[in-house]
Amino acid sequence: MTDIAGMKAELDGLVREQADRRALREQQGEEIKARSHEYMTKQVQAAERYVQHVREMAQRKTKSGWSTDRSQSEPASAFAAEEYTAGFEPAPRPVRDEPRPARRPRAAVEEDEDFNNPW
Repeated sequence: MTDIAGMKAELDGLVREQADRRALREQQGEEIKARSHEYMTKQVQAAERYVQHVREMAQRKTKSGWSTDRSQSEPASAFAAEEYTAGFEPAPRPVRDEPRPARRPRAAVEEDEDFNNPW
C-alpha cells in the first residue's frame, strides 16, 4: 500500500512541476510579447519622425528652389558641352586571336599561398 501512496505522491509532484513550468513559460511569453510591442512602437515612432523630416526637407526644397540633383543639369553653353564630353569616347576593344590561358585549379592556388607564407 505504501508503494501506491509513494507513486501517487510522486505523480502529484510531477503534475505540480509541470503546471509550474507551464505558468512560467506563459509568463515569459507575455513578457516577450510586451517587450516586442514596446520595441515595435519605438520603431514606428522613429519611422514617423523620419517621414516627417523627409517631408519637411522636400517642402524646403520646393520653397527655396535649390536642388542637389545634378542628373538633369546641362552645361551653360555649347562650348562647355563640347569641353564636357571631350575625351570620353569609348576606346575600341582589342580582338584576341589566341584563347586565354587556362586558370589553375583553386586548390593549387591555395597550396602555393600556404607554401609562400613566411609565418
